[in-house]
Amino acid sequence: MQEKRFTVIPKASIRPNKIVFYQQFINNLIKEKNVSQSISQDVRQEVRDMGLPVRVQPLANTHNFELSKKASSRIKEKVSWLYELSKSKTVIPSIGKPLYSFKMNFITLTLPSIQQHTTAEITSICLNQFLTECKAKFNLQNYVWRLEFQKNGNAHYHIATDSYIDYTSCKLIWNRCLNKLGYVARYQEKMQGLTFEMYREMYNNDGNVHFNTLRERFGRGCATRWDSPNTVDVRCVGNAKNIAFYISKYITKKSDEKLNPIVSSREPTETNLRLWFCSKSLSALDKIEIFMDGMSDLTCAVLSGIENAKRFIFDYCSVWYFNGVEQLGTTRRNLWLLYREYAYERGYKPAGT
Repeated sequence: MQEKRFTVIPKASIRPNKIVFYQQFINNLIKEKNVSQSISQDVRQEVRDMGLPVRVQPLANTHNFELSKKASSRIKEKVSWLYELSKSKTVIPSIGKPLYSFKMNFITLTLPSIQQHTTAEITSICLNQFLTECKAKFNLQNYVWRLEFQKNGNAHYHIATDSYIDYTSCKLIWNRCLNKLGYVARYQEKMQGLTFEMYREMYNNDGNVHFNTLRERFGRGCATRWDSPNTVDVRCVGNAKNIAFYISKYITKKSDEKLNPIVSSREPTETNLRLWFCSKSLSALDKIEIFMDGMSDLTCAVLSGIENAKRFIFDYCSVWYFNGVEQLGTTRRNLWLLYREYAYERGYKPAGT
């Protein structure tokens, strides 16, 4: 009865740094589009007896401003795809020396004054405008962003992208977007009323910043009438071992501090606030599905060439975890070719192509 009802297909799925081997069970008596609605209790039990888990869709609940495990996993996967498909290139900053082997930008955007609007408004009015301008000026196409809340309750955003955006341009665009809601103007109003002694007490109460550095910052602020607050941090990422892992881990980390109550009181209780988002190009990338029977030569070369993989066997699958950067030259290139072929089929284009 089992042989007539089910077809078992050995498969594998390949993602950056992970390969999963499993068996797909196909019920020959039920149309695929109606499987979830048509499976009876008897069939469910039969599927369990064959070793296939039957999943029940969990009820939706609020995120309470924290990423779920599933969301964290997806962000890490998108960052890994972003890094693996990024082309190493040389970029010329507006200030400073050329950067060689550039692959990704890691940007943090903050507010210069106390948050006065809901985070959904800031995301819609300021962040979306920032991304729109970066798409027009820097050809920003592939990116992941994640929302977090600072200790004071202010929202801030982390963005990973394979497009190069230098610090000066990034700050100029973000401050202009923020001032659509008056945040730079409020910062100016606060700072223009400070003496140097008040400034030093506010920004160096722990005594860790040198006096001359504070004097220079204060003088620069006064000279510009405090119209250019330091609201961004831009880090450039090159070819480095485990760098994609560390970036994704940083983006998805949980705060050590408890959520400031001001956040819950400021945001509507029924809010469906988006905590993260990725570009349409990255959303199209998930996993490379492989049929174990009839694999291509490239896939065979990848599976046979993986070195130093950590292998785990679970009830319904086995998983290989590996570091792509640590693979030998031939395997590393085969992996890149496999990723590129998959991405090309889904219309993904790395920055600079």
